[in-house]
Amino acid sequence: MAVTRTAHLPLRADGRPRAATGVVVAPERILLVLVMLALSAGLWVSVGWHTPWTVLPTAALGTLLAWRIVPAPARVTAAERRGAILALAASGTWAVAAAVLHAEYLIVVRDPGFLSLAGLWLVDHPDSDIPSLGAIDAAAVDSSALADASQAWNLRGEEVQPQGARLLSALIAVGGWVAGDRGVLVANSIVGAVGVLAIYVLARRMLGPLAALAPAAAVGLSVSHIGLSRAAYTEPLTLVLVLAAALWLWRGVEERRAGPLLLGAVTAGATSFLRIDGAAFAAGLLVATVLALALAEGSRARRAAAALGVIAVQGGVLYAGYGALWRWSEGYADRLADQAVTLMVGYGALTLVLAVWAATWLGGGDRVATSARDMLGRRGAIGAGVAVSALLAVLASRPLWMTAHRSTDDPVDQFTNSVVEGFQRAQGLEVDATRTYAEHTVAWVSYYLTWPLVLLGIVGFGLATAWMIRRRPGWALLLGATLPTSLLYFWNPEVVPDQLWAFRRFEPATLPGFAIAAAVAAWWIVDRVRADWRVRARRIAAGAFVVLPLTTWVSIMPGAALPVSGATPVFIREMGGAYEQITALCEVAPDRPIILAGTSSHFGSLRVMCDEPTVLALASLTPAQLVDMAAVWDTAPVVLTRDVDWFDWSAEPEAVVTSTVRQTSYTLQGIPRTYFDRSYTWYAGIVGEDGVLTPVAPGAVEAGAAPAETVVTSR
Repeated sequence: MAVTRTAHLPLRADGRPRAATGVVVAPERILLVLVMLALSAGLWVSVGWHTPWTVLPTAALGTLLAWRIVPAPARVTAAERRGAILALAASGTWAVAAAVLHAEYLIVVRDPGFLSLAGLWLVDHPDSDIPSLGAIDAAAVDSSALADASQAWNLRGEEVQPQGARLLSALIAVGGWVAGDRGVLVANSIVGAVGVLAIYVLARRMLGPLAALAPAAAVGLSVSHIGLSRAAYTEPLTLVLVLAAALWLWRGVEERRAGPLLLGAVTAGATSFLRIDGAAFAAGLLVATVLALALAEGSRARRAAAALGVIAVQGGVLYAGYGALWRWSEGYADRLADQAVTLMVGYGALTLVLAVWAATWLGGGDRVATSARDMLGRRGAIGAGVAVSALLAVLASRPLWMTAHRSTDDPVDQFTNSVVEGFQRAQGLEVDATRTYAEHTVAWVSYYLTWPLVLLGIVGFGLATAWMIRRRPGWALLLGATLPTSLLYFWNPEVVPDQLWAFRRFEPATLPGFAIAAAVAAWWIVDRVRADWRVRARRIAAGAFVVLPLTTWVSIMPGAALPVSGATPVFIREMGGAYEQITALCEVAPDRPIILAGTSSHFGSLRVMCDEPTVLALASLTPAQLVDMAAVWDTAPVVLTRDVDWFDWSAEPEAVVTSTVRQTSYTLQGIPRTYFDRSYTWYAGIVGEDGVLTPVAPGAVEAGAAPAETVVTSR
């Protein structure tokens, strides 16, 4: 009877049903397609040839060559088919829901602003260098006038460079080739959905096809993954690369195949094309891979060659990423040179040590690992697992016995202290500006997964450590992918501690790592209950991974000023109204150079979306200075300002654009549950021959208005 269930399905040459095997491998192959597209976009943007005619064929070729790295299973069970179908359906639904409320992060307040704008630029340009087009000469009239903007936009010669690495911007630009500006804004939602699949596919290797749905659901329903995927944050794509690398490196170790090892090494190294701290993620994966190969069975020569190959390939890709960062964002790389150089030197020293060790394996050098494993034995393995769990428990307990502070000497720290003080006063918290809140970093994970899952995760990491030593070396890949950066940022997150901003540090590795480890512990416990209770226990466990993250969406506090509130990253469109505002500003006086007065957050917005030379004026300019600026260009520039008193006008100006932009509130020690509406009123004037501005008549575009900085509760 079992045969008749698949009798009408098209069969492969080996007799397996095509539909069934296709469904089971689909989650990993979707992951493969996205990774190949990301690698291709990162490659071509790093050499300045980012076009549909280079990126898409390269991605297609890479996918074709790597297609068989994802093997079709020899036998498909009903559980495997059902698990894959549920994972595909859930991630697809998640992608649609996230895309509906995609962010419009086009005003540069934080990273998604310049990353989104760089993506919009790369839709129609092969590289991310933005020509100044005379803005440098125009800005030379006064020291308060700039042809760039601090931090996010930096001059390199005659070009303006957006801050940061380019891989994410290059990838979301592909969305622009498909669906225009909205395609760029929606693209990271697709990345977030594939991130859910990545968690499922990696967890499937450890937990089975149905249990693996639990950690994928927990992360997919977390407020952090939803909020960070709707805007152009790099963290969801980092999650995809880190987990995909762990998956393929694990497969290469256990299946003794060079293809997965090569692909995993490239994927891990590519994190430096995405983030300046990419070496931290790559280092953990590299150590785990070499250790797993040392503990694996098989020919010493082949294992040593595999280890040396992974070291060489991953290192080459990683350092190429840092080279691209210095080429395409020199100002940003120079500002963070101390950290970047430390990471590169540390990674280089690590690879040297690992390479020397791997080279000795032919002479028995791998016995360092196998002898240590044998010496530890069962009790030692359990002890190592207990030690890992104990370390995480100690880190979780820190709010009970410590308060972390930052210095007051460094100018960057002084700025951060002032920001923290402002947040504390706004929330009515005790003012202590030097607090980093680093002792609460494990608690931050509980905001999104809840404490029961965090505590299970602490147990699960201990189990994974013991099993790596005694049972299955591949468990090292889970630990290497998630624990090193988790421990690093648990101890010192080095971030302004408001949510979701601060939790970015933990999205790529810590969040999925704890979710998977929690599922490992939960199913280990379930397997130890009485047999007749086991089915019910599994259902309860599975339900907990869905229900617990959902409880963070709504806060109920009877008697509080706001007794019921929702998590605003879930329920509002971040920076809703920004796209309409910038588009309207570009339509005020098209085809003219722009002098932007007083609002640095809009410099890149106007330069990219209007595609006109732009000068930022940080102080009022005299008519004579405006005349000198205008002389640089053949066309009289338009001045855009929110303060009419900065300039002389030939007549009383009227507002040309009024707009309201909605943002999530900045919240310390909790998930944001309020938002504010920031209103903008813009005036425009054409620079006349005498430097006096001729007001531009109000246009028809009006995005509505609201009181500035009004705080509104979420619905």
